[in-house]
Amino acid sequence: MDDKVRINIQIGDNKHPLFVSRDEEPIFRDAARLVNERLMAYTRKYRASGLPKDYLMAFAAVDIAARFVQQDRDSNAESAEQSLKALAAEIRDYLSN
Repeated sequence: MDDKVRINIQIGDNKHPLFVSRDEEPIFRDAARLVNERLMAYTRKYRASGLPKDYLMAFAAVDIAARFVQQDRDSNAESAEQSLKALAAEIRDYLSN
């Protein structure tokens, strides 16, 4: 059974109620913390520009998404490399017999 709990996370100046599984609660809290950290970094960087908060939030979201995409690509590349090494080892074993 998927045991859902209600949590409140704060992103910027807004609180957001969410229903998540107990197992996912720490993930969502860490994700909110990451968003807030990136938001603060962009807020400091562009303080003098007067950009609206929603622009800064978008910058933070794209920053996090870009890091996720890069990590996913790196993971896929490592997986492909491991598969190729295993295949090469099988071919060497086959040819040596």
